Formats: sequence, C-alpha cells, structure tokens
Amino acid sequence: MGSFGMKRRIPLGVFGFLIFAALFVGEPAKQPPLRMGVVGYEGHGSLFTKELNSGLGEKIGLSVTHVWHREPIPPEDQLKYGFSAVASPEEMIGKVDGVLIAETLPFRYPELAAPFIKAGVRTFLNRPLAASALEAAQLLKLGRDSGNPILAASALAVDPQVMAIRQERAKFAPLKLVNVTGPSDHFWNYVPHLISALVGALGTGIEEIQAHDLSLNENGITIRNPLLVFFRYGPNTAVGPVRGTLQMVPGGQPGDWYGFRMKLFGRKESPDYELFQTAEGESAWMPIYRLLVDFYRDGRRPISDQELLEVPLVLDMIKKSGLENRAVFRTEYRDILSLLE
Repeated sequence: MGSFGMKRRIPLGVFGFLIFAALFVGEPAKQPPLRMGVVGYEGHGSLFTKELNSGLGEKIGLSVTHVWHREPIPPEDQLKYGFSAVASPEEMIGKVDGVLIAETLPFRYPELAAPFIKAGVRTFLNRPLAASALEAAQLLKLGRDSGNPILAASALAVDPQVMAIRQERAKFAPLKLVNVTGPSDHFWNYVPHLISALVGALGTGIEEIQAHDLSLNENGITIRNPLLVFFRYGPNTAVGPVRGTLQMVPGGQPGDWYGFRMKLFGRKESPDYELFQTAEGESAWMPIYRLLVDFYRDGRRPISDQELLEVPLVLDMIKKSGLENRAVFRTEYRDILSLLE
C-alpha cells in the first residue's frame, strides 16, 4: 500500500514548528521604510526631514535618506537625522523610492523635477506645482509622456475638513457664495493654500478672477496689503456659477491672527469651517505624509491632473489680474489647457 491514506507519526519538534508557522501564515514581513529624497533643504524640505527622521518616519514607513541643497548642509544635521547629502539632485536616482521637490519658491521646479520624472522616480512637488500655468501643464504632460505621473499638494488639498466640505456641500446647494480666508504676506507660499482649499472643496472650473489691491514687494515674493480676490465658477461646473472671495490677511508678528477659514452660502448657511486643525498628539503634516506613502509605494494619486493644474492656473490668473488691474478669464489660457486634453 502506498503512503496515501497511511497514518504517519509527526515528531513533536516538527509538530511544534508547524503550529508556529501556521500562526504566521499571511503575516507580511515588516517592510523597510520607503526612501525619500529631498531636493531643497529649506522650508518643508528641512521640516519634513527632521520630523520624519526623528522617529515618526519609522512608525509610518517613510524616511529621508538623501538630501540636496544649493548651499552646504550642516554636517551636524546629517549626523543627527541620518541622511546623506549629495552633490547633485541626480545622484539620488536609483537610491530613493520617491523624491520631494521642496525649494521654498517654485521658480526652479521644472529643471529640478524633470530628470526624476524622465528616470521614472515618483516625483512630488511642494505647493504650488509651478510658478506659472504653462510650466505646470508642461510638467504634468511630461509625467504623462514619461509614464510617470507627478503629484503636488498643499496640506489643505488633503485636509480632512476640506474633504468633509466636499462631501457635505450638497446640503447647501445651490451654492451661491463661498469665502476662504488665510494668513501671511507670502504670495507664493500661502495664496496656493487658499486656492487648494477652494478647489479641494468645490472642484475645478474657475472662469473669472479679479484681484483687488495686489501690491507685491520689490522682491515679488510678499504682499504689502491684505489681498482680496473675486472668483466665479463656470455655469456648467459641478457647483454651478458660484461666486466668492479668497482673502489673505498679512501677519507674521507675534500675536498676529493665524488660521484658515471657509464658509459656504446657498439655500442654507454652512458652519464656519476651521481648516488645518491637528488632532492632539499628531503631526500637522500627517495628511501629506500619508499621501506621500501611498504615492511612493503604489503610485496612488487622489488628485486628478485637472485639479493639479487648477491651483497654478488660478495663481497665474491672480497675479496677472493684479499686475494688469483687470479681470482675467479662463479662456485666455485655452492653449495651455489643451496640453492636457
């Protein structure tokens, strides 16, 4: 008789091993943290590096392994936070799972991002995606053509409260008026936050912009006065011809007001939504870190190319409106928008 159907005695040691193994069937091995490269050790680049490499990154599976900056990086930072400084951004290629383009200002983003996009490295750009609508569309198109779509986001683009407004806005339909207010005198860093909150909540399709009293300082970076921007959505958008304002309140001195607010008016009045609120004991940047982990690991992008383009598009419209002292219309950007059609 063959062995089929026969009773076999299993040695006790083997039996114990089989039980031990059975307990761990389906238990995935703990994966090492994703390796992120940072281009620009300033602003969010240095902030994220220090926070992630001080223990948080090990918990969520994301650490900074390589950093480039146009100025020397303090050796004590490299030692304390455990990353390698590289002589050029391209040295990271093949050594990281994803890269964060994080210079404080967006004027060099296209040249810094392009080598990574072409090499297939998942590329996340700090807000805004680019300094102009044209550069933003070209970067998005490069990602498409390279088979390596890019991602960019303000923390407000993925803010839980903004996502809740997007889900709840039908309660106030038909929407008529929306206000978004934020702090700071930094045009390039903070106006994109306001636009991101608006687009995250209402979607794309802003047809008209009129910036009132835009007065940039000599450096073209900061504003002298409070900024008021009128916007109007197109009639065929998901929210209809909503009108409203983006408002930026300069600050920066101790005790100055700081916050982000949004309010909707339609058939009913919404609550006064407070944005960028952090749960006690949690990093304020956790929504961005979760976004980075999903993007670097699986290529997941919860923000479409159209929404990615909308933020630098509206930023471009605001600047053009303020400098030319006139209303600016989406139709003026038809050729740029066609790059992604």
